[in-house]
Amino acid sequence: MRLFPARAAGVAAGALMLASCGIMGSREAKLVCPASFIAPDTDKLAEFKPGGTTLRDVEYGVQIASINSKCERADHGLLLRTKVSFRIVANDPAVRRGTFQYFVSVVDGKQNILTKRTYVMPFELDVREHATNRADELVENLPLLNTATGGDYAIVAGLQLTEAQLKFNRAGSRPPSIAIAPATSVAIPPKKSGTTP
Repeated sequence: MRLFPARAAGVAAGALMLASCGIMGSREAKLVCPASFIAPDTDKLAEFKPGGTTLRDVEYGVQIASINSKCERADHGLLLRTKVSFRIVANDPAVRRGTFQYFVSVVDGKQNILTKRTYVMPFELDVREHATNRADELVENLPLLNTATGGDYAIVAGLQLTEAQLKFNRAGSRPPSIAIAPATSVAIPPKKSGTTP
């Protein structure tokens, strides 16, 4: 498991930043967790051979299969636990291992990015495999005195792409053998009543 901002300095900096956004308030018993989304056009990644730009040039593809977040009360607001799952498919049988990068951000209701961290995910394929699944679990502290305002924020994840990879996605192409679901909008829905388990 990775600790998102595990250091006390990181938490303190986050608290100062969020306080400057005017979200610190009085503590309430109600608990509302932020929603989680995949950023548009960043749900898939095509790793090209050197100089390649088409489907035939893809060595392997990566897709974000899911993102799930839960939260609980902490001494300083909410403790967010986020699991991001990936599917990796090799198009070139010579590919046995590799790495890719992804990011996780906390955004507010106006889609301002409050925090963003990038991670490197390695993978390895057995000689008999052409596909594998990986997952990462992250922990983030959202410093809110009023835990009922957690629904005003969202956790957004995506694959860290080059300009060529982003253009490839926006053109409607997709890595071979990967069923790509449409990217989910990052628009934050209205707050719902009741508590989140």
